[in-house]
Order: sequence, then C-alpha cells, then structure tokens
Amino acid sequence: MEKETSDREVMLWVRLAMTFNVVYQEIKHELNKEENITVPQLEIIACLDRTKGLALSEIAERLLVTGGNITGLIDRMERDGYVHRVRDKTDRRVVKALLTEKGFELYKSFYPRYKKIMQRINSGLTEEERKQLQRLLKKLAKGVMQKG
Repeated sequence: MEKETSDREVMLWVRLAMTFNVVYQEIKHELNKEENITVPQLEIIACLDRTKGLALSEIAERLLVTGGNITGLIDRMERDGYVHRVRDKTDRRVVKALLTEKGFELYKSFYPRYKKIMQRINSGLTEEERKQLQRLLKKLAKGVMQKG
C-alpha cells in the first residue's frame, strides 16, 4: 500500500510537469509567430499592466523567480524598449519597472490572442473543472510555500 501511494505521488508530479511543459510550449509557439518576446517577458508585461510600476523584488515574488532572473529579463526588456526603470520616490534603494508605451501596446495587442490560446487549451475542461483545478493548484502552491 505504501509503495502504491508513493508511486501515485510521483506520477502526480510527472503529470503536472508534463502538462506545464505542453502548455508552455504552446504559448511559446504562439508568441514566436508574431512577437519577438519570450514567455517570461510576457509574464512581466502582464504583471506590470495596470500598475504604476512594481519593484523588481515584487515582480520576482509574483512570478516565483529569483531577483537575478528578473534583473536580466528587465535588462533585455529595457534594451528592447518595453519597460524602463525608475527609483522609488520614497525609498531610493527600490528600483521599479514600468511599462513603456511600446510595452503597453504589445500587451494590448497580444492579450486577446493569449486569452484565445488559453480558452483553446482549457476547452477540454468544463467551467466547474476549471474552477476546481484553479482551487487545487492554488492549494498545492500554498502548501509548498508554507513548507519551504
């Protein structure tokens, strides 16, 4: 019984990883059709949409990546004209990233396509299954973060 349970735990992780990779590759494929931007860059642009800028540390926290990863991504995005950096007015140690007009336009142009891609990917699930999956994934992530 113990081995069967542990095998299921491993298979759950394998299935989750495989599903993530399939979805990630599909989004990456769609991005490469028209935009010269990576999935992580799109995630940053989506984080910055409708904000007055976010601290790089907050972006890293929201995307669950290291500050070093964010710094490199922001460097490239700033070079390509999608974002710019500013120092926080109340705490000069804090550096924020803000979308440029070019970054905002990219987000506005891609977001409708992104929603269609996600609708197509999720079309095999009912609305209730989507809600349930969202709840379960959130619960899983919360449990992992509490133990970390």
